[in-house]
Amino acid sequence: MRTLRHIFLLLFCVLVARKSMAQTGIGSSTVDNSLVTITTGTVEQRFSENTYFGPNANWNIDGTLEIYSKNVWIAPGATFNGNGKIVIFNPGDNPFYNAMASGSTVIDGNNGGFINLLIENRNDKNLDLNDISDPGYATANPSGVASATLNIANTLNLAVDGANIILNGHNLAFNSTGKVTGYSRARMVVTGNSISGHVVKDYAGSDGFVFPVGIALQDYTPATITPNTAGKIYVSVQDYNASNTALKNKALGMDRMWNIYGSVTTKINMLLQHNAVTNGALFNDQNAGIGQYLGNSNYSLEKGSNPTVGLHGRNDILLPTNMTANSAYFTKLSVSGTNLFVPNLFTPNGDGNNDAFEIRGLSLFYGNNLVIVNRWGNEVYKSNSYHNDWTGEGLNEGTYFYKLNVKEAADSKWTTFTGYITLVRKFKN
Repeated sequence: MRTLRHIFLLLFCVLVARKSMAQTGIGSSTVDNSLVTITTGTVEQRFSENTYFGPNANWNIDGTLEIYSKNVWIAPGATFNGNGKIVIFNPGDNPFYNAMASGSTVIDGNNGGFINLLIENRNDKNLDLNDISDPGYATANPSGVASATLNIANTLNLAVDGANIILNGHNLAFNSTGKVTGYSRARMVVTGNSISGHVVKDYAGSDGFVFPVGIALQDYTPATITPNTAGKIYVSVQDYNASNTALKNKALGMDRMWNIYGSVTTKINMLLQHNAVTNGALFNDQNAGIGQYLGNSNYSLEKGSNPTVGLHGRNDILLPTNMTANSAYFTKLSVSGTNLFVPNLFTPNGDGNNDAFEIRGLSLFYGNNLVIVNRWGNEVYKSNSYHNDWTGEGLNEGTYFYKLNVKEAADSKWTTFTGYITLVRKFKN
């Protein structure tokens, strides 16, 4: 009798488990490792919790592949081509396993071949790049940043609010034909405040590309990069503490540091956007510029364009090819007296080096005026808007004295700097 009771109990547990799986899909998997063709006007669907594309999977899609899975693993060697699309949905919207839990879709691209299809992310709970265990193919899967890198050769459309891409320390890469659309504050790429993973664009030429990055959801700080030459450009973003770059006065900044570098040495034009909530106490949008880190708390700062609040541009920036190079870090800083460097010597001898009295950082200020006098106090030069063009023409070698006034904005007070400058046309042996 006890044995019969045990048998009934076992059967009951099996039935309950099957019913639970039928509702939730927990443990269900679909494996594809061969040629699959989806013709125009037709739809193929994947409902299981796990979808695996093996190393011999060859998908030709002119219709639509809909994926409701929680986990998607793509083996190195799998290929996806055609004029159709792949649509990724929230597992909680699964029409077959109607009790499957809502949540993100985890994709492990294994740094495989570039997917040459339109990909629509319609999961409003994010798409996570993360490593998934090989289901048994024993393929040579990459490690580190490349372990879950996803490569796109067509269009990645962030189609609904919440359709973010979470890098989790992996790259999201686009080749020369790849692009991302639909991005906004509610549809972006999240770096997790790390530069372990980047958005990567392989440029064929000098076309612009928007890197819709931010350190966290809603913290939208996109970078638009236009290079002078072909090559790959890598973009991520952190806050000041995570970037470990020094600032003399963080109150003049806006607590975001972009990490931008290239596969080849190139010059770029950039536009960087940030949110006012991160502004330091002394940050002023109108008189801010993009600064490139030089090391030792120093930045090469230039005031470029400021088309709208929070958006600043700078042109002709030389990019390094090393992610950890000082010059791979960019932020925005408001100008102050600390941004000025006034030399105490110049050599106007026509050799093309140091021929003019150049005050570095002067172009960052809203206005300036400059007066230079000789040792007897006689005025020898005056400008109400100095542009680093005084060469001391007609003057003898010697020491002169300057008075420089600058203002940061139209309604700012003048700040005065005084000092001396030595004019030397030829050094004597």
